[in-house]
Amino acid sequence: MIACDNNSTLIELEPEPELDSCEFYATGYYNDTVPGKIPQKYWPCMSTEVLVEAGSYNFPSLYMLMAGCCGLQSGYDLCRNKYDWFVELENREDALEYLIAKYKSIDTVSYAMNLYPFEWPGYKFYTYNLEVFMAQEAYLTRATNSQLMELLNELFIKQNVRNGNRGDYGIEGPSFTMSRIMYFNNYEPLLDSMEQNFKIKMLVELGSFSISSEEGKDAQTSIFNLTTAFMNELTTEEE
Repeated sequence: MIACDNNSTLIELEPEPELDSCEFYATGYYNDTVPGKIPQKYWPCMSTEVLVEAGSYNFPSLYMLMAGCCGLQSGYDLCRNKYDWFVELENREDALEYLIAKYKSIDTVSYAMNLYPFEWPGYKFYTYNLEVFMAQEAYLTRATNSQLMELLNELFIKQNVRNGNRGDYGIEGPSFTMSRIMYFNNYEPLLDSMEQNFKIKMLVELGSFSISSEEGKDAQTSIFNLTTAFMNELTTEEE
């Protein structure tokens, strides 16, 4: 027989409460992990800078750039409906700052130029997808003039890399983003051009654009000229 001490008290140990996703992420468990390889359930817990890195590493490039019915915008919208982190990033007030920084960091020395836009980690994989991201209303309507100038300057740099050639699969990201910057700033010369030129209208509204014809090339030249004039106005406003 085993005697029990009636004065002793049996204490049931309560289980440790489980950490929620952000509490676990805050423990630093993933500090040494490439952001893009961290499970997506933790992405809302990331700083905006790290979220941009994670998203850029995982761009659904083939889906976004080529699966849309009607151009780049429809491809983005398809992905936005499929991937929660698109909306999460749109809701970050400082997202454009880090998107621009990421875009500027992609150069022709460190990133392979011979890879297709859907092949990670090539130059085109990052630049083509980032251009579509930065053409979105959620980012551009919150942009400061200095951010717009910084972005437009970099778009011209990336366009010059193309050396006048068509983008792969006819994707004209710099032209699309430039046109949307002016559109969401209600730049009247662009709005007038949309009324007069169907190609420019389709570029702005759908991201559908080709420079395979003389009309397309002329429309692209018009976008570049309008953008230069718009930048001059931004500079004047800053002075």
